[in-house]
Amino acid sequence: MTLTLSPDSLDIVSGALSHLSHRARTLDTGPLDEPALHIFSHLAAPPDAVISHRRSLPAYQAATLVLAVEAYADDRPEESTSSAAQRWSSVRGHERYHDDLVAMLSSCRRGGSCRGAPVEYRSVDVGPTSTMSVPVFGLLDTHSPGGIPVAVALHIPDPAHQAPLQIEVLSGDRDAGASTLDALLSLMTDHDVMRGQVLALGGGGGRGNGLVRFMARPTVAGEDLILPDGTLEAMTRHLVTVGSSAARLREAGQHVGRGILLYGPPGTGKTHTVRHLLGLVPDSTVIVLTGSAMRHIAEATTLARHLSPSVVVVEDVDLIAREREETGVNSLLFALLDAMDGMDGDADVTFVLTTNRPDSIERAVRDRPGRIDLAVEIPLPDTRGRERLARLYLSAVNVAADLTPLVEATEGGTASYVRELVRRTVVAAIERDDHGADGHTTVITDDDVAAVLTACVDERQRLTRSLLGGSGVRPAG
Repeated sequence: MTLTLSPDSLDIVSGALSHLSHRARTLDTGPLDEPALHIFSHLAAPPDAVISHRRSLPAYQAATLVLAVEAYADDRPEESTSSAAQRWSSVRGHERYHDDLVAMLSSCRRGGSCRGAPVEYRSVDVGPTSTMSVPVFGLLDTHSPGGIPVAVALHIPDPAHQAPLQIEVLSGDRDAGASTLDALLSLMTDHDVMRGQVLALGGGGGRGNGLVRFMARPTVAGEDLILPDGTLEAMTRHLVTVGSSAARLREAGQHVGRGILLYGPPGTGKTHTVRHLLGLVPDSTVIVLTGSAMRHIAEATTLARHLSPSVVVVEDVDLIAREREETGVNSLLFALLDAMDGMDGDADVTFVLTTNRPDSIERAVRDRPGRIDLAVEIPLPDTRGRERLARLYLSAVNVAADLTPLVEATEGGTASYVRELVRRTVVAAIERDDHGADGHTTVITDDDVAAVLTACVDERQRLTRSLLGGSGVRPAG
């Protein structure tokens, strides 16, 4: 005879077996050993009366969670004079990976496999050049907001396992455990190590942070940008001025979220411009998505909302549009636009997008108005712009040459092309003056410029010109 159980019945049976297993493990005989003895004594409750509240969190929140837990425990009036950072305890071996924390602690008996051990720590990044030690598995006794004894357990797995971290609160009182967990999670906002940082998502996270990698905030001076008149001012006003007036805009019933699109041929300076803009908002959190990292757009927008004021940078958004050409579906672009549309109107979040092919996203943006508030062209430099670029790139040398031939020869070329020709000109000058001592100021002559231009307009250099962004340059003669 075969007995068939419904899914609901199976859940009931499974729950009952789990409960019986838990009871069996918590009724082991023999005296408790540390750290279980201390934890259960602190809780003033037998193992079978202890209630657990658990929450899973992304691995990149490890440092923030530890800081929040220690700050909470240090602020409790019931605690001892020692700091929370000094009161972590742990267990040895594989016991700390036990799914049932109460049962695991209950098995910590003299002669058993579960024994107290020094706390093991792991380094995680909390900035582009700074790290913090966090307990791999830590137990900490403290009290609930209402003064009832509780214990907090943290399990921070190896980031290579791509598993979430776990926080668990034990207490003999259900409400005390729940209120403590809520208080700890709330404190994470005030202690978030990612706030005000530059974060790159995907592409391999930093040490101990899984998805998130900390980056140094770029610094590009305004005088290092050669853009058409009024271009930089418009972007600055949209990013900085609107952000500084966010509170007044909200009071006036206006949204503060905004979208900026920088478009133009490759090599014209879009990324350079974005780096300058990021330096203008040093207190804003920056989240950078490039290439395949676009699949993390949901995580990026969640972080941006939580860490606002923030800027989400999506570079080369036209690569997303290529997905449609290859698969007939533009799910990533739709996900990006949905994320921009779904952002709360009062959230101070700016999306900055760059593209080499505005036509590839024009229809999608047009069909969903309101995502992009400002579209700015970063064009090929004109004659005046190319001369300014050449002099900027030659600012560290002595220019004794007429730069007009170089400026004329780079017509139709990008800023990157101008920079490369300048670099080759400097190389030519150094080769000509190979007896110059270190520290000797290099002098650029007309002969240096002529030699480089002759080489670059040679038919054999056509492919090189194209790769450097000078495909629009007309060969001389």
